[in-house]
Amino acid sequence: MGTYKHMVFTVCSRVLRNREEAEEATQDCFVKAYRNLDGYSGGSRFSTWLYSIAYRTALSALRARRGGSVDLDDVPEQAMAGPLPGAGREQDLKMVVDGMLARLPVGDATLLTLFYLQDRSVEEIVTITGLTVSNVKVKLHRARQRMLDQLQGHWKQEAWTLIND
Repeated sequence: MGTYKHMVFTVCSRVLRNREEAEEATQDCFVKAYRNLDGYSGGSRFSTWLYSIAYRTALSALRARRGGSVDLDDVPEQAMAGPLPGAGREQDLKMVVDGMLARLPVGDATLLTLFYLQDRSVEEIVTITGLTVSNVKVKLHRARQRMLDQLQGHWKQEAWTLIND
């Protein structure tokens, strides 16, 4: 299961936005997966099954922190902790993308992470999140638009800084 550790941690991080809680949720996820391994029927990819456990484990931890139910779109923004792999220009781009994902609502960041960074299909995201196909597609569309708006704002500010320096 070592090959999935980073991806599970990323899912937990996008939901919890706290490194220590994400690490704990990652461990909990693997314990749950091990205990329920006989429940994996092979109806979907193993990674989809595991991400589903990770997503639900992280949501449970978020609910516990908030003392009940959580509307993922209302979770406050927090920066993601920890360095990103890579160097130079690639590192800068990853930092910009990670920063933008950290400013998006948790649900948006999670869907974009699953779809684009972890190459999960819409059907796999449905299995992981429990949302309907149409709901995933609508939420992905809106999340992409929010990300685009942030990106345009970021580049406008960068251009303004360069012009005025």
